[in-house]
Amino acid sequence: MILTDIIAQNFLKYARLELRDLPEQGVIAIAGANESGKSSIGEVICFALFGRTFSLGDDELQKLIRWGESACNITIRFRINDAARYQITRMLDRDGNHGVRLSRAGEAELPFARGHDEVEAAVYDLLG
Repeated sequence: MILTDIIAQNFLKYARLELRDLPEQGVIAIAGANESGKSSIGEVICFALFGRTFSLGDDELQKLIRWGESACNITIRFRINDAARYQITRMLDRDGNHGVRLSRAGEAELPFARGHDEVEAAVYDLLG
């Protein structure tokens, strides 16, 4: 799996985070001062893929929503085996609603998996 794009809105420190066209080879370094949002990028990826993070439990997910906002949205796009491209989109709101869908990149309106369990199974099948 190669991540190609990370897009988040109202997630932790970020009102808007857009990392597009990430390099598909080599190492990517993330540098910055303390509390500048470096770990938040890892949290975005973890939440997008698995619906949880490495620092918060399932009952604390609303803490992922940026302070003062009512919801957050995340989309990550990735490539598998040099060909197939996919995207996972998650949303979370302060009322505890949590939605997720998996589709081919560019076909967000035609998801082939929806909901936590279905997307988790589909990601597992895609990644092996």
